[in-house]
Amino acid sequence: MASLGRIQQRRPRADTTVLRQFTVLFLIALTLLVGRDAPPIQEASRALTQVLVPFERALTGAGTAVTSFTEAVSAIQQLREENARLQRDIDQLTIENVRLREAAIAAEQAAQLEAAGSALPYESVAAPIIARDPSGILHTVMLGAGTDQGVQVGHIVVSERGLVGRVTQAGPTYSKVLLVTDPASTVSAIVQGSRATGIVRGQYGDTLVMEWILQNDDLKAGDVVITAGLALGNDLRSLFPKGLVIGTVVAIDRSENAAYERAIVTPAADIRRLEHVLVVKTD
Repeated sequence: MASLGRIQQRRPRADTTVLRQFTVLFLIALTLLVGRDAPPIQEASRALTQVLVPFERALTGAGTAVTSFTEAVSAIQQLREENARLQRDIDQLTIENVRLREAAIAAEQAAQLEAAGSALPYESVAAPIIARDPSGILHTVMLGAGTDQGVQVGHIVVSERGLVGRVTQAGPTYSKVLLVTDPASTVSAIVQGSRATGIVRGQYGDTLVMEWILQNDDLKAGDVVITAGLALGNDLRSLFPKGLVIGTVVAIDRSENAAYERAIVTPAADIRRLEHVLVVKTD
């Protein structure tokens, strides 16, 4: 009870203190309001303003700096977004440009193959190369056309430049081609101009060799070699029709004591760069 009495006694004192402070502040404010035009008050106001001006300038400068920094950050963000948008547009245009270029190349290759096919007295079908050995060790390629498109074993394969090989295996939607550069490939051939004959075989690498050429046959580098259309061994007919370009003579190997000479031939078809070919239905 005694404690409660002390607490109750403290409350009037606290209220009295607040009232006194309010009264003092009110009197000061009233005095300043009434005497605002008095010289002492104006002088004090000018002195206080003079003191506060540097702080106001500093605060204004700080605010301007903060505003400038904020605007710079916003501008940088806008530039980043704009740059990202432009990069997306560039990437899209690059993809579209590549697509259009590939479409143009495919159209050009198709036109060249169509022209080559129209020059042949046989029915032919265009086919894409879908697999190859990048090392060049295996001289075979796979085509994306098979028996469903009329391709059969024994059909020959050409490009717009010349002979490529022959079909050795055919499935419904694919076929396997033995390239003319394979060592197992043999073609009866004739040299345009001199009419020298021989057998063109594949060899390891990207070149061919023409063998069994008589020593007295006139042969020189640059001569064009074509298929002779002659059967080999016990075959009743040649697998390759006459007149297909095989390649060009680049070197001649002669031996004084031999009855025959041989020539190194570069294939007319760029085997490693082929993408589409013609399968010629020779039967």
